[in-house]
Amino acid sequence: MPKMTTMKIEAGTDKSGAAESYGALSFHGGQVVAICGPTGSGKTRLLSDMERLSQGDSPTRRKVSLTGVDEKLVESGFAVGRISQTMQFFLDLSVDQFIEMHVAARSANTDKSAVINAANNLAGEPMSGSQPLATLSGGQARALMVADLVLVANAPVLLIDEIENAGIDRHAALEFLVKENRLVFLATHDPLIALRAHKRLILGEGAIKQVIETSPGELQTAAKLEATEREVKELRRRLRYGESLG
Repeated sequence: MPKMTTMKIEAGTDKSGAAESYGALSFHGGQVVAICGPTGSGKTRLLSDMERLSQGDSPTRRKVSLTGVDEKLVESGFAVGRISQTMQFFLDLSVDQFIEMHVAARSANTDKSAVINAANNLAGEPMSGSQPLATLSGGQARALMVADLVLVANAPVLLIDEIENAGIDRHAALEFLVKENRLVFLATHDPLIALRAHKRLILGEGAIKQVIETSPGELQTAAKLEATEREVKELRRRLRYGESLG
């Protein structure tokens, strides 16, 4: 039976040096965790602590450990993958060539068509294998990064900063990541994403202030928000194609 990916975060300090109050928190593969809080509350710092598996050596003094993961993957620094809204490709390669190069570098047994299909399911517009990376839109690039991190790099933990601004279908992305049993942390200001997560970490003054499990009532609220969003999405589509809304 495969081991379960588990990330443990041991409390550090807030911006003033006061100790965080939670002791230690554990999260597991298949969970989606939203990181919420106002600008400057410490969301990016928390993601950085997770990305580098801090051992009390960051400004927050948190300790982050990962178990249930191949030790070689941890030592190589590839156990945790991170995607930000500003990431872009700067390689003179086609989509096919990039995937082939990465598959070879990782000695992975991954079909490049599976990566492209997964990316196209997340992107607003399809890409082809022959398309140059430099011509991908922001959303296409991030969709390819997500698919590549999961299917080629096989990263068990993914950190995504403001997925609502990444230009990809965030609902399809969440479903894809959960289906692949990844542990996902999302820094977000989007109420729908926050309510669709299994848990929410509420940050303030550089510290984790609360850990909230999504309730059945909140899931109902999320369903209502999703229905409204679908209506807005359809109106946006009609406007793009010159249809009258009157």
